[in-house]
Amino acid sequence: FCKIACGEDFSIALDNQGIMYTTGSSEFGQLGNGETGEYFVTANKLAFANAYGFLPRTIFHQNDENDDSRNDQNKKTTVIPFSIKIQDIAAGKHHALALEAPSEGNGTRVFTWGCGNYGVLGHNRQKDEYYPRHVAFMPRGMSLKKVAAGANCSLALTTQGHVYFWGVTKSGGEAVMKPQLVDALANNQHVVTHLGAGSSCVACTTNVGNTVVWGQGPYGELGLEGKKSSAKPAFVESLEGLIASDLACGQGSILYVIKDDENSKKLPKVDLKAVE
Repeated sequence: FCKIACGEDFSIALDNQGIMYTTGSSEFGQLGNGETGEYFVTANKLAFANAYGFLPRTIFHQNDENDDSRNDQNKKTTVIPFSIKIQDIAAGKHHALALEAPSEGNGTRVFTWGCGNYGVLGHNRQKDEYYPRHVAFMPRGMSLKKVAAGANCSLALTTQGHVYFWGVTKSGGEAVMKPQLVDALANNQHVVTHLGAGSSCVACTTNVGNTVVWGQGPYGELGLEGKKSSAKPAFVESLEGLIASDLACGQGSILYVIKDDENSKKLPKVDLKAVE
């Protein structure tokens, strides 16, 4: 495998041929195999057909072109009748994303599946999906290069460095039910290079050394000089001018890999032995 992504109780893997594999819990359809395998263990206890080893998932769905319904809640889907190669994967708490590999003359599509709470799947409805389903609300023909997932949100990064967001960063907050361009970044000509999302926050870095975060940061993970939350994208001043080559968001933490140059030498050093 060349990539691995892990949710709360399931995992996704990607091989060098663009084939995707899943294993773990199937409770919300996050295995992408078309079912939860729900069954009764006893009269009052449910169980699910979980997977205990990686299995390939090669069936992808799209909106049924013959379904003229304007109601997204009941939109029908059909199987895509040709093979799909994947270039990137991401896992949230109970949902997942897969990004199609580029092909000549075509855009790259995002597929989502699993738990549909808070609009995290981007289909303008709160409904679980049991197969990877094309997110039709992304602009047609758009070229994307990366996807990311938080506990209850999803993100996609275009080749131009623009970010699309859907879902929520705060449970109980107003949900973005379908992909929405993050205007605060795009309108100010920020070219995002890396992005990630954690349990309740989002982080992005740009090509000129800006780091932008938003969401909830109860453990100081936002790095906003004492602020524990930001409803809108905010600059992390302590990382100003530092070029990030990667980042990762976890439960109560954000990690950045910073380019080793003169600017990076101003960063304080952490005594790892003192970290509990």
